[in-house]
Amino acid sequence: MAPSGYDASPYDHDKWGWVMVATLFICNLVVYGNLKALGVLLIPMTNDLDSDLWLVGLIAVFYGIMNRCMGPVVAAACRLLGSRPMMVFGGLLSTLGFMLTSISTSVFAVAVFIVGLSGVGSAFSLFINTATMASYFKENYPLAIGISTMGVPAGVMVYGPMTQVLLDTYGWRRTMLLLGGISFHLVACAVLMRRNPPSSAPDTEKYQEVAVSDEEEKKDNSSNYREHRARQCCQNILKAIDLVLLTDVRLVLLICAGCTASLTYRAWLVYMVPHGQFQGLSDFEASFLPTSYGVGNAMGKLIMPFLQQVGIKPSMALWACFGASVVCVSFLLHAFVRPFIGQLVITGLVGVGYALTYQANDVMIRFLHADDRFVSVLGWQGVFVGVAGILGGLISGWVYEWTGSFSIALCIFSGVILLSIPLFLAEAIYAKRKAH
Repeated sequence: MAPSGYDASPYDHDKWGWVMVATLFICNLVVYGNLKALGVLLIPMTNDLDSDLWLVGLIAVFYGIMNRCMGPVVAAACRLLGSRPMMVFGGLLSTLGFMLTSISTSVFAVAVFIVGLSGVGSAFSLFINTATMASYFKENYPLAIGISTMGVPAGVMVYGPMTQVLLDTYGWRRTMLLLGGISFHLVACAVLMRRNPPSSAPDTEKYQEVAVSDEEEKKDNSSNYREHRARQCCQNILKAIDLVLLTDVRLVLLICAGCTASLTYRAWLVYMVPHGQFQGLSDFEASFLPTSYGVGNAMGKLIMPFLQQVGIKPSMALWACFGASVVCVSFLLHAFVRPFIGQLVITGLVGVGYALTYQANDVMIRFLHADDRFVSVLGWQGVFVGVAGILGGLISGWVYEWTGSFSIALCIFSGVILLSIPLFLAEAIYAKRKAH
């Protein structure tokens, strides 16, 4: 049975929307903080499990990607079963996955728990919370999404040094157990959900609960009635998945642009600390690279809302292109710079570039369709962006195995991120022509 539609309060006026911003901030902090923690734990896990660095690193990449690839499934489950129960389910999976990893004795078991449980659980938390939060805002959406996604750099900043301290004190297994306890905060965030993202078919018609007459109740045991109910259930699931979104040219262009960014970003986030170590930094110094990245990323997310508050509304497409250019130059510099201060500065610039690119992309995607389809938009975007992230992780791991460093991979990624620029410009041109 699908949840009924809700009567949305006027955009930007319901104060509970800012509570949703806070819960999404916490979800981003926990999920991406866990990803950063896996990067810090990469080498000790590899040594203890007697495995290859690229293989354990790939598990971390798949964890980060799983919260994207599960998008359509999460969207359909949310629209059919409701936001709160699905978010509670996701929070429990995330917690259980990290706790079970603490007693794992093989790479296969770690992959099952981290990817199959925690990765899937993080998808339910992030997608549903993002779609619910978006339903509260319109004019203030750039500010709301900017504040909520600051949980990503905050998680990177906090979890990097924190995980290193926990690792030095308790070892990687007990650190995993503590990370599982922290992940239980996702359940608390789920309890605060008041709205369900509205259910709709591709033509924006709401799902309606089917009224069952007395005669139909009497036929409950008949095979025809059961077949009818089964077909109706399948039709509702297909409508909830909303495949027709993939015919939207603007959405496809923005998804492709997001794929180029994700291909570079996911691998960078996982291998940031090991790259610093291979460039000659100590373990302690390398643990501060995530902090530098987080500071830069937070600063980048505040630029756009600040400009809007002073009356300047930059083009989102040009803003995204500028961010991609900053990432490109920073990657090229990072491949060759070795001093600690230089790496800190460049890592911060990478954070600024990704903040500008992702935030502009988020705003452009938000207003392509009505609220009742936004959770499905996020879902389909997540699938393709997730696959691109997996590819980026594979490339980084293979390049490291072939060359013994990540410098060549950074040079490759500096070129890949530039591919997003013509895609953003094409979307802007297409939107302008369609408007006329």
